[in-house]
Amino acid sequence: MASEDGSPAPLVDEAFDYILSRLATSYGQKATHIAKFIAGGLRAEGWFAMEALHYLTNSTASHVLRVEEVRGRSQGEGGFNPDMQVRIGAQSHQLSIKSMPIAGELDHSHYFAAELPSLFQWMNDLKERAALVTIAYPCSMGDEAWSQAVSGAEEQYGVALVGQTDFVVPRPPLPMAKACIALWRHGSMVRRED
Repeated sequence: MASEDGSPAPLVDEAFDYILSRLATSYGQKATHIAKFIAGGLRAEGWFAMEALHYLTNSTASHVLRVEEVRGRSQGEGGFNPDMQVRIGAQSHQLSIKSMPIAGELDHSHYFAAELPSLFQWMNDLKERAALVTIAYPCSMGDEAWSQAVSGAEEQYGVALVGQTDFVVPRPPLPMAKACIALWRHGSMVRRED
């Protein structure tokens, strides 16, 4: 739901901020799992969706949003279907979670050229009701390849990265790595500071 000036309503902004913060914290607490995903080059898409369900249905989350439906790969569906539908205020929103293991030919450019465009188009179709969470590993917000890919996607597809953070993934005896989690919305739903 947008305010009179076309910008997203504060309730929606706060809810998506909460989603990003909560998922970053919960995935960060499971860094040993992420280390195994890195080692195996695993996408673990259903795992990320189920962890999101777990952390977005607790009593604290219920004050911000309500998960109305779970679907997608975690429910055995093939093809694309958003992972969950959440109610924020009086409106339902679609949330999709995309894991991006960075390994070999599956680099940033692969995801942004081959896998994310259809999700960005989905966001364009739904505009205010769609949000995408990406989790790239190993990856850091400070990686030049990540920054360039984000800028290119924002320009080419009209989407906006509304928040991101990264967390440490210990991998003894290997050097530590980081994972980057980001929340995307359609560009028209994001307030730009002049």
